[in-house]
Amino acid sequence: MLVPYELIWIVVEAGGTSNETASLLASSGLRTVHIGFEEKIPISWENRHRMEARMRLRALRVVREERLDGIVMFADDSNMHNMELFDEIQSVKWFGAISIGILAHSGSTDGQFSISKKQENEENLSMPVQGPACNSSGHLVGWHTFNALPYVDKRATYIGDGAMVLPKKLEWSGFVLNSRLVWQEIEDKPEWVRDLDTLAEDAEILDSPLSLLKDASFVEPLGNCGRKVMLWWLRVEARGDSKFPPRWIIDLPLEVTIPAKRTPWSDATPEIPTEEGVVIFNGIEGRMTDRRPTKISRLSRLRHSSSRNKRKREPRIPETQSSVRSASQ
Repeated sequence: MLVPYELIWIVVEAGGTSNETASLLASSGLRTVHIGFEEKIPISWENRHRMEARMRLRALRVVREERLDGIVMFADDSNMHNMELFDEIQSVKWFGAISIGILAHSGSTDGQFSISKKQENEENLSMPVQGPACNSSGHLVGWHTFNALPYVDKRATYIGDGAMVLPKKLEWSGFVLNSRLVWQEIEDKPEWVRDLDTLAEDAEILDSPLSLLKDASFVEPLGNCGRKVMLWWLRVEARGDSKFPPRWIIDLPLEVTIPAKRTPWSDATPEIPTEEGVVIFNGIEGRMTDRRPTKISRLSRLRHSSSRNKRKREPRIPETQSSVRSASQ
């Protein structure tokens, strides 16, 4: 994990805790809280979204019971986070919201939409953004929500049906909060926050974290008042009959596109760099040159021959000089 802060990962597993998930969490090297949720995953997406909200509420109870102190963010395993997000949320006083880039259309194929419908919804297919909307003064005035109308005919109803999974009106991952909001018996707790026990009595109202608030006007917009996207939503789901975590399964073997004895690369030997450079390998420093072995051997022979000839000529020089001096005398 690249987050430069102390991190506690609260994982709520549907159907109860499993040894496979516990093994994965142990290998992460993070401080984790692994708890089970006795209900199993529903087959419909509508019921699943409701169940996921109750699972998040269960995690918030852990924060309250353990009195964990810090910033709570709602993470999904398929979301992509900008590292600046973790710095930005440190400025939250009580309850903050960030903008999310929705990548709902990225998993669709070209055949899912007609050409006319693609042109009609070109603006929606660029990248919808969900998050806080501010006025010119930087105050929260509303919310940018995902327009699901262009995808109504292609949206997934049941898990594993191969259609697109669309985000909810407001995703949980777009909100962060001070953990003290869910604590009990604190002096400075805001009055505009609902009690978790009250929410547990009516789980149907948990459409988003805004259900935790009596007055949503106290939400703090982050990321330059929602103008900066620091989180991307992409709902990626495994098949219902997949065997993860133990193993992934590929139904059909991959086709061979290139014979084993042939490669798309040239057989010619690449040229060696023409400049000298220092290479450090396993802590040993050496010098890299551009000379090939054949050239090095040839040059060494030439140098050896020239040095030998030079040694042969050296004795003659004193004789010449001596004869010159004798002649002058």
